[in-house]
Amino acid sequence: MTEQQISAELDRLISMMASGKALETFDEFYHNDIEKTDLDGVTHKGKIENRRIGEELLAKVKAVRDFTAVGKVVKGNRSFLVWSLDYDHADNGPVKLVEVAIQDWQDGKIIREYYAA
Repeated sequence: MTEQQISAELDRLISMMASGKALETFDEFYHNDIEKTDLDGVTHKGKIENRRIGEELLAKVKAVRDFTAVGKVVKGNRSFLVWSLDYDHADNGPVKLVEVAIQDWQDGKIIREYYAA
């Protein structure tokens, strides 16, 4: 994919997330062999496992005040997507942070994703 194609796909991803379609977004944009490292530093491999983790997280979100993309950069097959988050989690209480999703693309999908805050 070209940088322009990845940028256009990110725009679609952001639009779907803004529409509340988190799991549908995951299904469409993530590679079957995804390796995803969340803020806790633990890497999970495979689309099935990562979707399960996403479902568990979403089930515990009680209120969302902010979930917006505030910036993006694409260079080569890597993208950087900056998210502003403010929500209530059933176990962790209020969560407010700005995080960067560092994404590597392969075959038109995100194959590696690492989060940093």
